[in-house]
Amino acid sequence: MWNTDKIDEHHWREREMKEKTNIENRTKELLSNRNWTFGQLQSMGSIVDEFTDTIYAELEPKEKMDLIWHTDIEPYFSAHRPFGELMQIMVKYSISETIAIYLKDELLNANINFNGDDKNEISERSMGRKSPEGVKADTKKTSEE
Repeated sequence: MWNTDKIDEHHWREREMKEKTNIENRTKELLSNRNWTFGQLQSMGSIVDEFTDTIYAELEPKEKMDLIWHTDIEPYFSAHRPFGELMQIMVKYSISETIAIYLKDELLNANINFNGDDKNEISERSMGRKSPEGVKADTKKTSEE
């Protein structure tokens, strides 16, 4: 017989919250590992799906179980499915929900840079325009020094 006296619900909730924090941290890494265009960010569903698949593949089976241990299965149980498929659906949904909430919060507080800080960009002033009044352009002298 199984001894469940020592199982504490608080302990499971704590592990679930730890997994969600790990997912948020990994989402932050995935988000910051590349430069995003506005068009890519508009397709939030595909970003969430991509991140979900990446994180799902990285989680250990125990971490997946911790993530959904207290999840009600009724919404997922409408069709006859093998346990493994049901668990995968539940875990991926939990991961994607965490990612979507995190991304929404990040994007609501994001600063958008329209390539204004591009250090390789040549300014208009250096494109052969006239020098401002009172300042002589003496490139010949500068290059000879």
